[in-house]
This record gives sequence, C-alpha cells and structure tokens, in this order.
Amino acid sequence: MDYSRVAHLYDAYAGTQFDIPFFLKEAEVASQVLELMSGTGRLSIPLIQAGVRLTCVDNCPDMLAILRAKLADKALSGRVHEMDVCNLSLTETYDLIILPFHSFAEIFPRNDQRRALAGIRRLLAEGGRFICTLHNPPVRLRSVNGELVQLGKHPLPDGKGTLSLSAVEHYDVANHIVKGTQFYEVYDTDGTACFKDSVDVQFYLHEKDEFQELVQSEGLDTLNLHGDYSHSAFDENNSAFMIWILGKENAEQSGIADANGRRPLTSGF
Repeated sequence: MDYSRVAHLYDAYAGTQFDIPFFLKEAEVASQVLELMSGTGRLSIPLIQAGVRLTCVDNCPDMLAILRAKLADKALSGRVHEMDVCNLSLTETYDLIILPFHSFAEIFPRNDQRRALAGIRRLLAEGGRFICTLHNPPVRLRSVNGELVQLGKHPLPDGKGTLSLSAVEHYDVANHIVKGTQFYEVYDTDGTACFKDSVDVQFYLHEKDEFQELVQSEGLDTLNLHGDYSHSAFDENNSAFMIWILGKENAEQSGIADANGRRPLTSGF
C-alpha cells in the first residue's frame, strides 16, 4: 500500500488504542525497544511518553515526517529511521522488537518475509523477545466478501472536516493474499466533497502452522501465542489475532548460518 498518498489522513482513521496497554506492559522490562513499521506514531508516542527508549523504523517518508512533527511538538525524544524492514541496517541490538498492527502481513513474497525475519533475528539481543502480530485468517476472512463496505466516518484531526472511508476486498485463495481498494472521501464542515482518492491494498494471510514453520526456519522460537491483547490463549476458530511472542534460538540449535555462511554440524540426516 502506498501510504504516502494518505499519510495526511492516516491519523483520522487509524487512531485505535486497543493494543497500547498490551505493548506498554510488554515494554516495562525492556531497556531498548525497536518498533518496526511505526507509521505516524500511533503506538510510538505512548511508548515514548511512558519512558521507553524507542527506535522507530518505517520506509514511508511522509508518515515519518508526521511522526517527527509529533515528537517535536510534544518535546519527546526518539530515534527515527527511514528504512525498509526487509533491509535493516541498524547496528544496535534490542531486547524487545515489535511489529504491531498486523503489519507483517504487508511483507511478501516469501523471500522478503525471510529477509525481514533474518534482519530481526540479527538485531534481537540474546534473551530478547520479538512480538509479531497477525490477523487470524478464519476470522479476518469473514469480512472479505467482494462487496463495497463502509468502514466509517471519522472527524479530521484539525476539526475541519470528515473522512469517509470504504473498501472492497477479494481473497486470492491460491496465494493467500487479500487484494482490494480503499476509497477516501473528505468533506468540509458544510458537507461539500473536497478530496477523493483510492489506494490499492494487499496483504498476506499466514496460517498458524505456516507462520510457525517460517519463523523456525529463520532461527526464532515460539515462546507464546496469544489470541488477543489481554494475553488470552489463541483459539484458532474465534481469536481475531495471532500475537506471537518469539525468541532467538541458539545458532547451534537452529541451523542458521553464521556470519561466514557456515551452518553448524548436525548428527542427523
């Protein structure tokens, strides 16, 4: 999705807070936190306000410009990097890495997913945690029906109008990809339309076992799997989300190549 085209509208419709207490709790014991695909700072700002030492990464300069403006306006300090999550070039390590708002789904094909996970593993400190949030396909697909759906009407942050957001989505079963279009219509205070645009969207739906095999192949252990942001157990038929808590496997156990491309010897076939 080309977020640059709707960056100025993003905060109007993506201001949800249901996951913020969860991440605040998870970050309490972390000394260095990395947030990937941070966008305009929906989660970043509350974390920094809570005293978290946060580094933010996103590859959309327009979204990051809004984040930087918020930090300046609130006199907050946080490191902000414009960077593709599939090509992470940071040098520090972090004891907590988070990829919130189910954004890993926007990374595909599979080679890109592997590159992202390899970079995350490299940046994860020993004993650290990586929290990756995903949609649960059986539940998410209930709203994918090929019909135009009104997603809501939202007041603009400046109070000078209203955003009407709608979307249509189709599921490509063979490739596990939801494809669709989001429609943006902005009306001023007297109801006159003053802006219209549409943005194509697509995201990958990981099945539970598929994702677990993927992260294991990249040297990450599953420490826990929650079904919502109250730390409830995952229910494959009813949980809206898959909230993966992942840790770094020991290289000798995982079979991941070392810096010279060598894999450790194993005793099996």
